Amino acid sequence: MLRSSHTRLLLLVLSISMICLEASYGQKLIEDNFNYFGTSGYIRTGMGQSEGGATQAHFEMPGALNKFSLGNQADTYGELEFDYTRYLNLDKSKSIDLVWMTSFYEAFGSKNGMQFDKTAQLYVRGNNLLGNKEILWIGKRYYHRQAIHLLDKQWMNPAQTGWGLGIENIITHKGKEDLKFGAWAFEDKAVTSYINQNQSVLKAFTFDARWVHVPITKISSINLAVNYSLRAQNQTLAYKNRHGYGTFAWIDTEKNNISNTFAVLFRQGANVAQHHWTGMSQKENPSNSTLVQYDLTKAYALEINNNFLYDDFDRFALNAILMSVFKNFGTQPYQYQNGNREYLDHLGNNMYWLTVGARGMYYINDYFKLSLEFSTEYIYNEQVNTEGNLQRISFTPELSLKKGFYNRPVLRPLITYAFWSNDLLGQLGTTPTNAPYGNNTKGFTFGLQFEIWW
Repeated sequence: MLRSSHTRLLLLVLSISMICLEASYGQKLIEDNFNYFGTSGYIRTGMGQSEGGATQAHFEMPGALNKFSLGNQADTYGELEFDYTRYLNLDKSKSIDLVWMTSFYEAFGSKNGMQFDKTAQLYVRGNNLLGNKEILWIGKRYYHRQAIHLLDKQWMNPAQTGWGLGIENIITHKGKEDLKFGAWAFEDKAVTSYINQNQSVLKAFTFDARWVHVPITKISSINLAVNYSLRAQNQTLAYKNRHGYGTFAWIDTEKNNISNTFAVLFRQGANVAQHHWTGMSQKENPSNSTLVQYDLTKAYALEINNNFLYDDFDRFALNAILMSVFKNFGTQPYQYQNGNREYLDHLGNNMYWLTVGARGMYYINDYFKLSLEFSTEYIYNEQVNTEGNLQRISFTPELSLKKGFYNRPVLRPLITYAFWSNDLLGQLGTTPTNAPYGNNTKGFTFGLQFEIWW
């Protein structure tokens, strides 16, 4: 395995090489009348420390769905994708695509080396093969994920880590309006039963239907989606079938330099996923122990979020977000022993998480900008008897190649200060490995981050 320092140096050299490649050739590597071959990807890496030279801490609420990103990503992460297209006619209206992507991750201070996912994406897509502008696909892909950049959170992501198939562009007569269907199969390969301690693989299946970009005003469109999920029975584990559904609606608004997305999401039962980067159904015992934290016959989650962006690409940009989540785990936590349930005292079955954050960006010139981010969070997690607040501020004078909130690459010298409630003592600022704030209610970090996508 590669050592962290060697890995980051290699990635930095690779990133600089990609900047040169992008400047001279862009994504395209080969193209003629019948073939296209190109690459795309994402890399963030750097270095950072906490006070006293310890590992750079990240600040994430216990039980929260994710954390704010600026100055709060004590890790290296990357994606490298290769895209091949075979055009089937001279006007290139019909084609077959082959996409493969690998990804890698390593937390600062990790002694385990870099983790690789050799097939983060691998799928085949047919475009307009039947002559109706339809898209047919099969394989493993990031399927039209919806995200909030400030939180680095995918708030709608039914497909990731699953293998599936689908059809898109069923409706083609009203601009961007689209009706699409997809279905996926998932596996959790490392499951230990809380009932009999046997080990086996849990399987789950999800079906997704979406009607998107439906115009409601001159500047707004509505998007609607429904999911059905099945967490399959496993006799070895003595786990029963569990069903679930999800209903989602979000409104996109764009006018001049402003864009906004407002979303309402409801998930029930097996549609409650293990994390925001997978569509795999949650299991009753996430820790693979005899501690039961979910009852998928009763569990549900309601989420409301809003993502606002103003960017004039001249002097100023502002991204502001709101996220509110209520989750019912379906049960008070209990230890399961020989058919008996020993409920843990003073613990409940609900979790509330509310967060507000904003990042302002002032453009000094095409290559230099100042960014300042504030966030405040509140959590009440009855499953671990935790309640408290977290406040955080991050600042960076960014170096970039051009103006724009989402333009990359950027080089960021970063400083971050966070403070939190006494009740959260020991639950914040302790990760990644050897982060030093387990006995504190405040923390300070600094570092350097490089980020690029192409």
